[in-house]
Amino acid sequence: MPASTNIREAALLSVQRALVGEIDPSMRFIAIEIVEGAIHLIVWHHGLLSEEVVDDFDAAVVTQVLADGVADLTLENPVKFEFLRSDGPAKPVFRGTLVFGRKET
Repeated sequence: MPASTNIREAALLSVQRALVGEIDPSMRFIAIEIVEGAIHLIVWHHGLLSEEVVDDFDAAVVTQVLADGVADLTLENPVKFEFLRSDGPAKPVFRGTLVFGRKET
């Protein structure tokens, strides 16, 4: 990646690309935070999540973002994620920059 590339822009594009085809119907919103070169993904979801959904997210999305080399790979955990339960219709208190939001009535 060129030195002039903004890490925020590169991370947003990387995450958007990694999410294509990987969003489970229970996922309501997804945001990204960048702290000291590490990328932190926050997923607000509705209801209980199976372990399979979390494992699939880790295997597909996190692995793709790592492969893009946007995060500081010298860190112990360059790409982290957390799932926060947020049952609708109430909106959660957001952190970071939203990269996905499902349509809700």
